[in-house]
Amino acid sequence: MRELNTQEVEVVSGAGFFSDLGKSIGAAIGNIVDSGTAVGGLTTDATTPAGQLGSGIGSLLELDFVTAISNIGSGIVGIVNFGIDAISQLKNKSSTTA
Repeated sequence: MRELNTQEVEVVSGAGFFSDLGKSIGAAIGNIVDSGTAVGGLTTDATTPAGQLGSGIGSLLELDFVTAISNIGSGIVGIVNFGIDAISQLKNKSSTTA
């Protein structure tokens, strides 16, 4: 009988299930936000940071705190950048139409 490698242990244990689920839910929400901003004529990416945030929350449930902190932090920074970009686009649209 041989010892399982790290990848085999993760597959057997279901490691990453909550992280993957959180990422999928977050990305779906981000996609809805992107669709809404597209209707307003903006080009945004909320899908990526929302997916990172969701993955981080899922990692918390898996007790993987290092990955959780990293992904939650990246997700929050990405969402803030999303907001700054959207506001910038709105200001540029209003200044060109004025």
